[in-house]
Amino acid sequence: MAATDSDIVKPVALVTGAARGIGLAISQRLAQQGHDLILLDSSDVVHQVARDIGKQGVTVKGLEIDVSNGNEIATLAERAGSLWPSLGVLVNNAGISPKHEGRKKDLHEMPVEEWLRVIDVNLTGAFRVTQQCLTVMKQNRWGRIISITSQAARTRTVVPGAHYSASKAGVTGMSRVLAGEVAAWGITVNCVAPGRIESEMTQAVGDTVNSQVVTTIPLGRLGLPQEVASAVTYLASPDAGYITGATIDVNGGAFML
Repeated sequence: MAATDSDIVKPVALVTGAARGIGLAISQRLAQQGHDLILLDSSDVVHQVARDIGKQGVTVKGLEIDVSNGNEIATLAERAGSLWPSLGVLVNNAGISPKHEGRKKDLHEMPVEEWLRVIDVNLTGAFRVTQQCLTVMKQNRWGRIISITSQAARTRTVVPGAHYSASKAGVTGMSRVLAGEVAAWGITVNCVAPGRIESEMTQAVGDTVNSQVVTTIPLGRLGLPQEVASAVTYLASPDAGYITGATIDVNGGAFML
């Protein structure tokens, strides 16, 4: 693989949490742009998703992997097979935000097991996958690492729990440090921070809560997964070669910095 933006047009892209919602929209958009794909998800649905996206004429491999499982992540390069040496784009999207009868648990009532599970998936999972991908990106001297964080990492929000906000803020901090560490290899590291986006995660709290949230959004609606995918696709492209350590907010104006 060549080492310049002009030469590397469509590297292989790896997306975590790829079987539904925002991850699925990102995977579909990257395929439309001509990227071959490695799709990770903890659900076996990832295999059908890979077959469906592969009909677009790109090579797609679906891997049923839990990003919080270090032993599984250690096998990533082997299981990705011939796609791995051309890996150039990583999208850390996998994430969980537990609810109980449609609401978060406040910090004082949150079981430590729930806290640790969210941190393991959302933050440590991103760390594990990124660490694996950096080896091949450094060899190729080119890469795009994009992590899906959240408006909850940028400001106080009332729907997610403290563990979710902490994990996403952690990913943002990790990304800033990493951006400085890997720039010399031609690797950029950025975040996309969605606000309230239509997905299974947002549906878990019910229509009443989501309707209340909409009243606080200047654009007056929930966002679409495809709108998050558009920001990711841009950051994955050669056009974004001078952007690193940044966060793009996709929130309809609900948070402005």
